[in-house]
Amino acid sequence: MREDFRRAHPVIQLIILILLGFGAMFVLAVIAFIPFYLNGFDLETLSSAKNLGPENTVEILMFKVMQMAQAIGLFIAPYVAYRYLVHDDTYSPFRLKHVGSVAALVFAAAMFSAFPLINFLAGWNASLAFPIDSVNEWIQHTEKDAEGLIRLFLETDSILGLCFNLFIIALIPAVGEEMLFRGTFQPFMLKTFKRNYHLAIWVTAFWFSFLHLQFLGFFPRLLLGAVLGYAAHWSGSLVLPMIGHFMNNALAVLVAYFIGLDALDSDVETLGADQGQWSLAIMSTILLSMGMWLIYRRSSFNKAANTPIET
Repeated sequence: MREDFRRAHPVIQLIILILLGFGAMFVLAVIAFIPFYLNGFDLETLSSAKNLGPENTVEILMFKVMQMAQAIGLFIAPYVAYRYLVHDDTYSPFRLKHVGSVAALVFAAAMFSAFPLINFLAGWNASLAFPIDSVNEWIQHTEKDAEGLIRLFLETDSILGLCFNLFIIALIPAVGEEMLFRGTFQPFMLKTFKRNYHLAIWVTAFWFSFLHLQFLGFFPRLLLGAVLGYAAHWSGSLVLPMIGHFMNNALAVLVAYFIGLDALDSDVETLGADQGQWSLAIMSTILLSMGMWLIYRRSSFNKAANTPIET
């Protein structure tokens, strides 16, 4: 089986892994739904997400648990299969190959500083409009529904709820999405583009952003995907992009939590995007660029990057 998979064209390999991911997602989602079904919930509950309110605590818990199950199936299962079938060690999942541990701290700080820049790009992206009115209406409608569900997910006033949100919304997506996009998809792109790692990183970042299907956040997510891609390549590891991805998600969870407690002003959520805050976005860009430059300078990836990839 391994040999047959290895001999297949990379595109065929990728299609097989994607189909495996969707299959695993479906199976794990069904398993996650069974306890709720046995307690009186039915399939109609799954189609009523946009009608939920803060009082629907059990239904919100159900959606969170199912989201976790789907993420494990769709993101992590294909990566595990890929590692088993191909033994591709382009990016190690657990160790830093080309940089030291200090790089992890530098990258975490760089991602923290990127918050105003991401918000600035999000504000600019949201101001763009498609020339077709029906497309604009569809995008606005889907984004509004998605934003409402995310806010319900984030709403909590307890430490236990905060920790659960950090696990479901920050940690699982950070680990899972990096395993799929930087750990599986990006190595395929490296093979496809004959080691032109810049092209491989940006193509992967494009699909990373596009497949979220939230087009009002396409460009900030594209930039985030590229930053995570370079971090993976220069470090030879998924550790840095997982840390950076977690920092990005966790910051949103923490800001929403403290705003809910009235410990932060709601304006913090859009820091860098509001009118007159260009200087924050510029400073954020400088700090992020400096962090990435330091990681590049400390990396020994040049030697590893010039080693041919076995196909």
